[in-house]
Amino acid sequence: MMDYHKKLFQPIQIGRHKAQNRIEIAPAGAFLNNPDGSGNEKFRAYMKDISRSGAGIVTVGVSDINKQPLGGKVPWLANPGLISEYAEITEIIHLYGCLASIELVPVRQMLSPGFAVATQSSKEEIRELIDEYAKAADFCLKAGFDMIMIHGGHGNVPGMFFSEKYNKRNDEYGGSFENRCRFGEELLNAVRREVGDKLAIEYRISAEELTADGMGIEETLNYAKKIQDKIDLLHISRGLLEEDSLLPYIFSPVYFPRGLNLEAAKVFKKELSIPVSVVGGFNLDLAAEVVEQGDVDMVAMMRNMLADPLSIRKAKAGNSADIRPCVRCNTCINQTHSKMLGICCAVNPEIGRETWYSGIQSKTGKKKVVMVGGGPGNLEAARTAADRGHQVVILEKEKELGGALRMASAAEFKADLKKYLDWSVNTVMNHKNIRVCLNTNATANVIRGENPDAVFLGIGSKPVIPAFTAGKSGKVVWVGDVELKKAETGSDVIVVGAGFTGMEAALALAREGKKVRIIDMIPESRIGADGVHISIIGLKKLLLKAGVTFICEVKLEDVTAEGAIISRKDISRELLTCDTVVLSLGVHTDEKEVEALSHLVEETYILGDCSVKGGTLYNAVKMGHALAMDL
Repeated sequence: MMDYHKKLFQPIQIGRHKAQNRIEIAPAGAFLNNPDGSGNEKFRAYMKDISRSGAGIVTVGVSDINKQPLGGKVPWLANPGLISEYAEITEIIHLYGCLASIELVPVRQMLSPGFAVATQSSKEEIRELIDEYAKAADFCLKAGFDMIMIHGGHGNVPGMFFSEKYNKRNDEYGGSFENRCRFGEELLNAVRREVGDKLAIEYRISAEELTADGMGIEETLNYAKKIQDKIDLLHISRGLLEEDSLLPYIFSPVYFPRGLNLEAAKVFKKELSIPVSVVGGFNLDLAAEVVEQGDVDMVAMMRNMLADPLSIRKAKAGNSADIRPCVRCNTCINQTHSKMLGICCAVNPEIGRETWYSGIQSKTGKKKVVMVGGGPGNLEAARTAADRGHQVVILEKEKELGGALRMASAAEFKADLKKYLDWSVNTVMNHKNIRVCLNTNATANVIRGENPDAVFLGIGSKPVIPAFTAGKSGKVVWVGDVELKKAETGSDVIVVGAGFTGMEAALALAREGKKVRIIDMIPESRIGADGVHISIIGLKKLLLKAGVTFICEVKLEDVTAEGAIISRKDISRELLTCDTVVLSLGVHTDEKEVEALSHLVEETYILGDCSVKGGTLYNAVKMGHALAMDL
């Protein structure tokens, strides 16, 4: 465990302002504002929640500077009538000693093709756009912000003009390196003229665009050198938002290593005279390490703060074990960037929903609550109910808590999820208001014997395992047994089912040096269509790199001693010889067991795999928390 009381928690000067530590809450669109860009109680409560972190800088994300906004529930900075709304936000941020920053984005242009903006904009339109930036900066100054972030990375507008990929102009804004720098320089000069040094300026840049025709680190570094006298902090990221294949390098999923942008940031730190911040899958341990080593001056992060807004304060107080870990599932990013819905978190059910739960009191005093099953939904429900003073008993048939989450977190590359599982189990096992009964079959009599006021049924589900010719020979195994190392596979494996579980198992097997093929009935283009988009892209990339192949639009008809027999749309059949067939065909609930236990107590709740919404971690945790808050 890192010693957080060293450099990470030392103040740092950013322009004329001093940040209380080296941690920056990175900008993320929350999509909680009113449609006209004004604030509301939901947005204010969310900003208070993440500001409680005590970070050095808290950055409001995706704020529209356009005179004519496209709409959407993001802040709008071109309406002076809203200054008082955002003065309330800066007041909230300042309550906790944080610098208040905000990300300036011309949303209309950001959502337009890069070529159309950089190459086809008239000079008059360029001047108007620069003027919008300057006026937005003045708005922010009047609202009490300490900083602004100019988003020039990920293919945003300043990056469009700088990039040869998008900028094909033949006037003074295009062509040569000097000309492609012009837009950014004029933009920053205009902002400085408007606000002077009263606002610190942070500039986010993509060190590399990561495409064959995109900008590389050498030219981007030269650009940074040209603008460093106009800014106070350079913020390093990589990639382009419009290129789906690059999204995992911007929002690294659990399958990717942490700190993806660190090596690039170290180059900028070495060459520049201003402070350098880096973003990209950091946690507090890694942040402490890289700041202590002098690799960067600050570290920006967001997902950790969504998972536990108090994580910085807990770390500073020496209570790191109490921090609720982020699992890097990208549910938050999928909700906002992909769907433009209000922000949420798979492991923190209150983020973005603070107003739902504020001031809730128990309906009828303290209760005795029995949780049937120790999966993630019931663990969240137990923790929530116990924190509110209820007495909780968990009846778990297995020898340990965790349910299906133990299988899901078994692979080496799921270390973040395993860390969350350990945290969830430990907080429950050590809670004074929770009694855990392992190796206990929760029959009707056992439940009645506890004399509960409420019952939570999270009994899990059973895997779908059809009968096959070679079903009892060891040729066919269930994916859960493979992931938990309860079943062995040969060197040539077919995985049946291209959901997250099947693909993750395939990746783990391929990394053991095995030949792996995945078969499924759906077209390859539909694989992962209902999942978290960014994580699916990243997982597919790693599967391709590991040599895993997909055979799609086929049906598994039988498994024989030779291998898997599949049928195609034209009814033709084919034998795929292999050593082992791994079944990942989903699960089904035991409806009879649910029915038998659902009428013992009037106040009975069904959650997890048994519920209407199914058993994703997000759904289970969200439901467990909400139902426990309703006791």
